Amino acid sequence: MGMRGRAGDHQWSQRHLSHYVEGELRPRARRRLDRHAHGCADCDRGIRAMRALVYVVQGLDGLGGVRAPATIFDRVRLAGPGGTPWSQGT
Repeated sequence: MGMRGRAGDHQWSQRHLSHYVEGELRPRARRRLDRHAHGCADCDRGIRAMRALVYVVQGLDGLGGVRAPATIFDRVRLAGPGGTPWSQGT
């Protein structure tokens, strides 16, 4: 699972915030992120910011014929380095 402890959980959580917000994490991974974010202001803020972003992007549907993708973060991931979709963390 890589690094253990608070630093490892923080790094792991940061990489999986978008998956958490979009409901794409397995139950065990979701619980792990829940536990970490409960005590981490940075991750808690990240979750709230991503939820706000998803809400705003979903509101773009229909404007100028633009339709927001169902999973906006998947599109961003594919456009990033390597262009490969993520794999569910545990």
